[in-house]
Amino acid sequence: MSRADPDATELDRAADIPLSVPRWRRRAPESESSLLAPPSVASGATPRSTANTPQKPQPKSSSRASVHGASLGIPQSASSGDVLDWLRSSDSRAPNQDTRRIRAARSVYDDSGSVASASRRYRRRLGDTASLSGRIDDAGSARALSSSSRLRLAEVPEIPQKSWERVAMWRDQANAETRSKRPAPAPPATYTDTPLRAVLRAIAQDSAKSVSVLVVLTALLVRCAVALGSWSGRGTPPMYGDFEAQRHWIEITLHLPTRSWYYFDLGYWGLDYPPLTAWVSLATGYVAGAFSPLVQHFALDSSRGSEAPELVLFMRASVVVLECAVYIPAVVLMLRRRLQGRSMRAQHVALATILLQPALILIDHGHFQYNSVMLGLAAVAFYLLSSPLPNLQALGGGSASGSLQTLLLRTLSQRISTEYVAAAVAFTLSLCFKQMALYYAPAVFAAMFGRCVGLARADPVRGLLLFTGLGAVTLGTAAAVFAPWLRRPSELLQVVHRIFPLARGLFEDKVANVWCFLSVLPVGRFKLRNLFAPEVLAKISLVVTLLAILPSCILLFRASTETTRLEGERDETVTEKVLEKVQKRASSVASMSQRDRSVRSGVLPSARGTQARSQAGSAKDSSRGSDRVSIASGSLISASTWRGGGGTSVRAPAGAAAAAPPPSVSPSPAAVLLPYTLFSSALAFFLFGFQTHEKSILLPLMPLTLLLVGRERAGAGASAAAIATDWEWAVLGNNVAVFSLWPLLLRDGLVLQHWALTVMWNLLIGYRPFTGLRATRNTLVAWIGAGVHAAMLGVHALEAVHLMWPELAAAVFQRYPDLFPVLNVLVATPVLAVLWLWSLRRLVEVSLAAGVIRL
Repeated sequence: MSRADPDATELDRAADIPLSVPRWRRRAPESESSLLAPPSVASGATPRSTANTPQKPQPKSSSRASVHGASLGIPQSASSGDVLDWLRSSDSRAPNQDTRRIRAARSVYDDSGSVASASRRYRRRLGDTASLSGRIDDAGSARALSSSSRLRLAEVPEIPQKSWERVAMWRDQANAETRSKRPAPAPPATYTDTPLRAVLRAIAQDSAKSVSVLVVLTALLVRCAVALGSWSGRGTPPMYGDFEAQRHWIEITLHLPTRSWYYFDLGYWGLDYPPLTAWVSLATGYVAGAFSPLVQHFALDSSRGSEAPELVLFMRASVVVLECAVYIPAVVLMLRRRLQGRSMRAQHVALATILLQPALILIDHGHFQYNSVMLGLAAVAFYLLSSPLPNLQALGGGSASGSLQTLLLRTLSQRISTEYVAAAVAFTLSLCFKQMALYYAPAVFAAMFGRCVGLARADPVRGLLLFTGLGAVTLGTAAAVFAPWLRRPSELLQVVHRIFPLARGLFEDKVANVWCFLSVLPVGRFKLRNLFAPEVLAKISLVVTLLAILPSCILLFRASTETTRLEGERDETVTEKVLEKVQKRASSVASMSQRDRSVRSGVLPSARGTQARSQAGSAKDSSRGSDRVSIASGSLISASTWRGGGGTSVRAPAGAAAAAPPPSVSPSPAAVLLPYTLFSSALAFFLFGFQTHEKSILLPLMPLTLLLVGRERAGAGASAAAIATDWEWAVLGNNVAVFSLWPLLLRDGLVLQHWALTVMWNLLIGYRPFTGLRATRNTLVAWIGAGVHAAMLGVHALEAVHLMWPELAAAVFQRYPDLFPVLNVLVATPVLAVLWLWSLRRLVEVSLAAGVIRL
């Protein structure tokens, strides 16, 4: 580019004109004493003029500019171009020295003189043509700034106009520095990455399909490890313990007729469980008879107190096999329905949390019992009762004809009713295995009866049929189990008397319920056993228990009726949509029939492709099938992909099936309230019921442990705060329940198993009761949990002192031999009572959220 070119001269002149920020001109001038001459000027260096900038006569400057220029060592005869050149040379020669005086000089020369006027004119022209000439900081742009101007714009900080703005800026900077020094807050407890999640995530990276199998195998390994320890009544004749009771029942059922099972030697572990337990014992005895070394250990009378290794191995294996056959599949089914729509990792974490829960493992595989069979059958019933709200469009009903729509609705209702009938069978079997399943009976009855009433409001025949079916299958199942004793009423009464022994008193041993809690209080002659006879106490217990379970059952009953109402509302909505689609189908079928006739009459090949695409679009808008029932499709009812039109059969596009809406994952109000009602009902029976065992705490624990998996439902529409609170209460309840079993486990010699399982389970699920109380866990339940765990550790510490220095506590224990069991009751019972009150509160909250209660 030639120097004589006027455009080039104009561009060079524009590139050398410095731009100033308006806030520089507003800045107050500093004192002249603080402005010192730069080293280059002081040493006699003279500003040079640039070759590209033409020299102009120096205009008259203000006295203020002359004074400041003289203070900087700049001669008054220097031109504006010389000053700018001196500024650029100062930037390049002394970049690391104090630039404050240079900025002050720029502000002075920008305030007055030709530089200021040129800078203002250039900024206006730059703003007008910025969109046409490009960015000013782009080196390739025609309006690019010079390097020195860009450097000055980039390095000059913003200076507040007034002192109060400067103070505010300093305050903000100090606050930012303080916040940066504080540690980052931990995420909420609901989303904390627990060790269990980390382990399963690492395993799933290699093989996601085998994670469920690995979780189950790990749970079985833990059970086998616990089974290597001691058991109830080991080496303690003459009565031994529950291990001998289960072995003795196998012996009775093998060698005696059924009519003698509930009469034989009642003083030595007489059979006092329902007949299904006896039938399972008989089946176990038949299996043992296939192994000759085991026959002698089940001989009548002569085998009492047998503890041979092969017998122990067989009995332990029978518990594991029955648990694998009943309990674990039921838990998997229940979690799949409760966590429907969640990731597989969430389901794996929930499965591991439930299967590794310490209380059931310690009782069944340590103490020795078959509670997993009863709980597994009950879990199957809960799975069948937790049906989600239906989605008829996912079943192919969204595009069905009007007549088939009615058939789909009735079939869907029949399927849900069939699940309720199957739930009645499963729960009756659970009740016939152990009478403790009665703890769940009020909640199950409320759910079933509520559905019957809800259906009866819409259609009395449907409601009556469901009620009749539920009653018939319940009585039929119970009759099949009790069949040998139905012939003689006296034998049936004996069975009932053995199952419900009212003469034993309110409780056995020291159990953490209200009656035992009141009996250990130092009230002397006002103790319950001194005031009332056992029959009166049984009636008082019955009345209090019914009053305790009534609120939760009423809410579940209303939730069940509300569920049927919501199903009916959805049915009407879908029916209205179907009627609209039927009208569209008529026009679509007519248009497609006309096109088919035109194709037969002769259409060019190029037009056939267009017609095929048009047919595909019409088929997608209209019905996707001839509305037949497909059994092989994986669901009970689904629409076929064939439809008739114009006397021909046209296949719907392959993408039509994929476009169908997914199955419903919205839980019904009854399904949402069911775990809370089961827990409230079972805990009310445990706290206020008659003839309560310490092992009965397993029944409220199962629905409470189900609430633990609510943590894995975060993000599915549930409140994160409510999920975290439920999780805290559920973990606290599990730990207190295990603590209430401590006297029994200590007597059985399962101290190591108790501590190892409890600590491992809490670490895996990420529960730390004493951390985050003033940060992420600053809630009432967190503080209660910390206090309760401190009290439990204090009781264990006192026991350790007693074991280490027995002579120190000899005098105390001579007067109070049951001091530690009493302390256990005094700590555990109030916490369980608070948990029961919390369940009632949560029932009310969930009922309000689900629309069961309307204010």
